Amino acid sequence: MPILTYHSLDDSGSVISTPPTVFRAQMEMLARRAYQVITLRELLDAWDRDAAVAPNTVVLTFDDGADNVRQHALPVLVALQFRATIFVVSGKVGGINDWAGQAAGIPRLPLLSRSGLAECLASGCEIGAHSATHARLDRMPSAAWAGEVVACRDTLESSLGVPVTSFAYPFGRSSVALRDTVGQHYRVAVGTRLQVATPTDDRYDVPRVDMYYWRSPSIFPLFGHRVGNWYLKARAAARPLREAWAG
Repeated sequence: MPILTYHSLDDSGSVISTPPTVFRAQMEMLARRAYQVITLRELLDAWDRDAAVAPNTVVLTFDDGADNVRQHALPVLVALQFRATIFVVSGKVGGINDWAGQAAGIPRLPLLSRSGLAECLASGCEIGAHSATHARLDRMPSAAWAGEVVACRDTLESSLGVPVTSFAYPFGRSSVALRDTVGQHYRVAVGTRLQVATPTDDRYDVPRVDMYYWRSPSIFPLFGHRVGNWYLKARAAARPLREAWAG
């Protein structure tokens, strides 16, 4: 089950950015191929019931909660009857993505406000937690995790009036101890391990498919085909080398 990960829909060309026109074209291609596009909660519901999931199904997720998701993704999703899970930084609702640790070239972006989040919910999206401040939790003392992991959920649930049961690790980073803590408060958690998810994956280390690797109009048509699967595996194998070189 591919769990697709987007961040921002903008034309800056940054590593977290997908042009809105590219996103629309990708979603329209999935629709033409009769894909179902669902939330993470819907996938978990099926897995927990041991229910069959249609072969042409993907989960759609957005990290950080940029307001351009409301502007550019929501009209497309509503038109195609698709749904998504949007992971929100609770302490930055209505603010900007000015947290520490951003890679060079990432634009400063407005984030969804409370009313924007309500609009997303009304359109069938799920709201998930992405910590309170988008800090590198694996580098923090465990005593500080409650203020990031639990407070994020409590703040969002109080503000929006809906259960928040999914969590995305900031920067995709976690540890065994952190996953154990998240597991006490959430139904599922996702990172950035680059592969297709399966029902047997650790529910607090579920992998996803970063759509950064699929932005090219010549590459995305391979999605779901054998060549596309080989491409994804090659990118996953090369990623640790690239990260080591960058670091």
